[in-house]
Amino acid sequence: MAKRKVYSKESKIKISPFNDYWGKYNFYFLMLSIGFLIIGYYLMSIGTWESSVSLNISPIIIILAYLFLLPLAILIRTKSKKEAASVSGKSER
Repeated sequence: MAKRKVYSKESKIKISPFNDYWGKYNFYFLMLSIGFLIIGYYLMSIGTWESSVSLNISPIIIILAYLFLLPLAILIRTKSKKEAASVSGKSER
């Protein structure tokens, strides 16, 4: 007697590796960093070349945007409801 092949009744759905990894906070920080960059470059362009705004304030704003806000927008990850439930030990119903 031949062995029977057992087929699962569940449909074989392929999970896409291209999930949406960015949440709304990622986009908020991205827009904030782009806003800081626009303000920083605008402040650098106004006034004469030796003005304190062009030499001191605008580079600080641009460095803040490039070194803190933009990486924060890329790296921050909020926990989903499933992850929060698994961490706290509660089962999802």
